[in-house]
Amino acid sequence: MGRVKGADEEVSAAAEVQEAETDADRRKKKRVALNIPLMISIYQWEQAGSFAGQSVDAVLNDVSEDGLQVASSIPLEKDMFVVIHFQQETSLPPMTARIIRIERKEGQFHYGCLLSGLALYQRLQLKEYIESHG
Repeated sequence: MGRVKGADEEVSAAAEVQEAETDADRRKKKRVALNIPLMISIYQWEQAGSFAGQSVDAVLNDVSEDGLQVASSIPLEKDMFVVIHFQQETSLPPMTARIIRIERKEGQFHYGCLLSGLALYQRLQLKEYIESHG
């Protein structure tokens, strides 16, 4: 005889289906197209606890619910952390992001960045700023 699924197995199966749907939905969500200039800071570990860094020009291409896409002529690596600096007049604080996707288009590198450690009020500030430029 076949084994009857327990409640835990049904919940687990439902969670897996929902997670797969969430991934598909994330990719289908409308992104807001922008061309906002910004700077990104890249820091590299050197030795004895010191860092060396540089800032490069970039452009904010678009925004989704959980992240940003920025473009730059500087090649970076997946899983790097960068600090995104908006122009001073925006009053937005620097935001830390992890590069999760890289595409090369039109001579630029387009980085899908997942925002990390962003407080709710900062997310609201970013949302208001983007809506005012959309």
